[in-house]
Amino acid sequence: MKKILAVALIFLFICYLNTTNFANERANEPDSIRYRFAPVVVTGQRFELPQKDVAASITILSPIVLGQINLNTVADAVSYLVPGVFTTRRAVIGYGVAALAGGSITVRGMGGKPNSQVLMLIDGRPDFQGIFSHPINDAYFLDNVDRIEVLRGPASAVYGTNALGGVVNIITQELPTHGFETKLAISYGSFNTQKYRFQHQGCFGHLKYLVSAGYLKSDGHRSNSAFESQNYAIKVGYQIDNHFRIDFNGSATPYQFQDPGPERILLAGYFDHGDIVRSSMDLTFSNQFNSTNGTIKIHGNFGHHQLSDGWNSDDQTNGIIIFQNFDLAHEIKTTIGFDAKRFGGTAHSRNKKLGTFFNDEYAGYLHLQKVLAKKFILGSGIRYEHNSNFGNEWIPKFSLVYHPWSPTAFRASAAKGFRTPSIKDLFLYAPANPNLKPERLWNYEVGVNQSLGKYLSLDVCSFYYEGDRLIETTSIAPGKIQNQNIGEIQARGFEAAAQITPITNLSANLSYSWLNANKVIPFAPNKFNYMLSYQFNRFNITFYGEHIRELYTSYQLNQVPPKTIVEKLPNYALVNLKMNYRLFEGLLLEFGIENLFDQAYQILKGYPMPGRTLISNMMFSF
Repeated sequence: MKKILAVALIFLFICYLNTTNFANERANEPDSIRYRFAPVVVTGQRFELPQKDVAASITILSPIVLGQINLNTVADAVSYLVPGVFTTRRAVIGYGVAALAGGSITVRGMGGKPNSQVLMLIDGRPDFQGIFSHPINDAYFLDNVDRIEVLRGPASAVYGTNALGGVVNIITQELPTHGFETKLAISYGSFNTQKYRFQHQGCFGHLKYLVSAGYLKSDGHRSNSAFESQNYAIKVGYQIDNHFRIDFNGSATPYQFQDPGPERILLAGYFDHGDIVRSSMDLTFSNQFNSTNGTIKIHGNFGHHQLSDGWNSDDQTNGIIIFQNFDLAHEIKTTIGFDAKRFGGTAHSRNKKLGTFFNDEYAGYLHLQKVLAKKFILGSGIRYEHNSNFGNEWIPKFSLVYHPWSPTAFRASAAKGFRTPSIKDLFLYAPANPNLKPERLWNYEVGVNQSLGKYLSLDVCSFYYEGDRLIETTSIAPGKIQNQNIGEIQARGFEAAAQITPITNLSANLSYSWLNANKVIPFAPNKFNYMLSYQFNRFNITFYGEHIRELYTSYQLNQVPPKTIVEKLPNYALVNLKMNYRLFEGLLLEFGIENLFDQAYQILKGYPMPGRTLISNMMFSF
C-alpha cells in the first residue's frame, strides 16, 4: 500500500511540474492537446470562454475524437461520448419519426418522453420540427461538423424554450483561410450499407466557401428496415473589413425510411414507411472590436413529412437572434440580447386538414459576469420570455467559479429550465389540451474541473433538480385521455469524465453517470462509456463502447384507450472497434466492427438491435 501511495505522489508531483510548464506552452501545442486540456466553449453564454471559467457541465467532442470513432450521426456520437446523455436507437442507420422512432436524446433523464426537452442548436440557432418541437436526428450527420458542445442541465436563460434538460450545439466546420481542398469518401459495410461523400472548400481573397453533398443508404438488419438519404450543404463567408463579417449557411436533407414494426407485440403508433425533407438556412452579420462584439442572425428551418399512416405536414421555424457582448471596466463582461421566433405549420391526416398552427415567442435577456480577486467569477442572468399562447415567463440563472490555483476550478450554479407545450401537445391527436401551461424545472449543481499537466483532465459534478407542471397524458374519463400539467419530478445524480494521456500515442476518454429520481424515468440509464485510442506512425486503433444498466423502455399497447407500459430491459455492454491507416498523404483507409462481441440487446420494445456489423471506408483529399 505504501508503495502505491509513493508512486501516486511521485506521479502527482511530475504532473504538477508539467502543469506549470504547460500553461506557458499551450499556445504552441497541437490541436490534440489544446482540445483536451485548454478548450474554449461557446455554449452556455453568447461569447467564447475557457471551459474552466464556465459554471456549467459542458462536454466538448473535438474533431480529433469525432474522427477517431467516425460515426454517422450527431445523436450516436453524444450518446457514446457524453456522460448523462443517452440516445434511443432501433436500426443500423435511421431513427424514423413518431411514436416508435428512435433518436430521442435524453440528458439527465429529460428529453425521452416527450422528446422536446433537449434543444438542438446549429451554430447557436435553434433547430427543431415546428409542429412537434423536437429535433429530427436523421438530418444531423457528422459531415461538415467541426465539434459538438453538450451542456447538461437547463440553459433556458440563454436559449429559451426546450432547453429544459440541456443543449446540444453543433458547431459547423470553419471556412478555410487560404487555398483549395477537395475530399471524397466512399464507405461500404454489412447490410449493403453504403455512403458516398463529396466536399470542396476554397478561398478567394476575403471570400471563403464550402460545398458538400452526401448519399447514405442501408438495407437494414431486418426485413423492411431500409433507410436512404441525401444531404447537401453550402457555407459562404465574406470578411468585409477588420471589424465586420457576413456568413451564410444552407442545407437540405431528403430521406426515406422503413419501419419493420416491433416483434411479437402490437404497439400503438405503428406505420411502415415515411418520406421526409428537411432544410435550413441562416444569415449572420457579426462585428468584432477591442471591447465589444456581437451578432445578428436570421434563421429558418423547414420540413415536409409524409407518412404511410396518412400524416402529411409542412412545418417551419423562423427567427432572429441579436446580441452584443461588452468588456467593461473592473473586469465585468455583459451580454444584451433579443430573440424572436415563430414556429408551427399545417397538418393533414388522410387528406383531411387538421389545421394551421403557430407559436410566436419574443425574449430579451441580460447576462453579467464579474471577476473578483483574480480567483472568483460571479455570474448571473435573466431572460424575459413572451409567448403568444402562454403569456410571460422570467427565467433567471446564477453561477460561481472559484480558481484556487491555475489547474483547478470549482463551480456552482442554479438555473431555471423552461419548455412551452408543442403544437402537438396543444391541438393534435386525442390527448390534446389547448389549456396546457409551460413546464418548469430548477437545477442546482456543484462540480470541479482538474488538470494534471498533459496527462489528465478530470471533471466531476453532482446535481439535483426538481420540476413541476410537467406534461403527462392521463385518463380523465372512461375511454378518454388528455395531456395535463400534473407531472412532478425530483432527481439527483453524479457525473464524472476523465481524459487521460499516459504516453504520447495513447489516450483514453472515460465517463460514468448515475441518476436517481422519485419515479422511473425511461431512457435514462446509469452508464459507463469509454474510448481508448493508440496511434503508431500512420496507424490508429480505437476501441469505444458503453455499459448500460438500469435502462427502462416505454411503449403504448395498441388498445383503446392506449395503455403506457414502462419496462426494465436487461443490462448490456457494447464494444466497438475502428482502425485506420494513412497509406500516404491524402489517402486514409479505415475498417471497423460495431458490436464486436455480437451482444443481443434492445432499447425500444420489440426492436432487436443489430449484431456484429462491419464497415470499411476510403477517404481521399487533394
